[in-house]
Amino acid sequence: MNRHGNWRQAKLWTAALALCALLPAAQARDWTLRVDGAGPLKVGMRFDTVNKILGEHMERVPSGQRTVPTCFQVTPADQDGILLMFVKDVLKRVDVTQPGIESERGVALDDPEGQVRRHYGEAVRTAAHPGRPGAHYLTVKAGEGQYAIRFETDQGRVAAMYAGALAQVLQEEGCQ
Repeated sequence: MNRHGNWRQAKLWTAALALCALLPAAQARDWTLRVDGAGPLKVGMRFDTVNKILGEHMERVPSGQRTVPTCFQVTPADQDGILLMFVKDVLKRVDVTQPGIESERGVALDDPEGQVRRHYGEAVRTAAHPGRPGAHYLTVKAGEGQYAIRFETDQGRVAAMYAGALAQVLQEEGCQ
């Protein structure tokens, strides 16, 4: 190979290495909560697939330690602020537990209820939170009704948000 061929090959290798270095950072930055998942995860993925995608070694909660035998929740080691719910080993819901992650329309923890209504409009269904005066559930169904995103509010501000399969989003306390 001549001098120009070696230079061109070195330039290609450098570009490839730079791209590889950027990929994990790009994945780590975008944990936007969507009605059908968050970040690179999509509702319906199997537990082992989620582990592979995240490059994790998450362990299933042992059956004897679960409140509901078919349901467990785990937090990825490399993603604080996310809680994943699996039912029969299938991802069904993603909860945001810490600030810094937004919904696909820009709503985040501690935002006012009005912001949820501004961003989601007439699709928002409001229900009183049982047992907590002044707290609400603001729920938006999506798809053909199989998905939803829910904003739990307290004192007029978003205190929790979660999304995924409608049945699991409507569960007040996760795997209970």
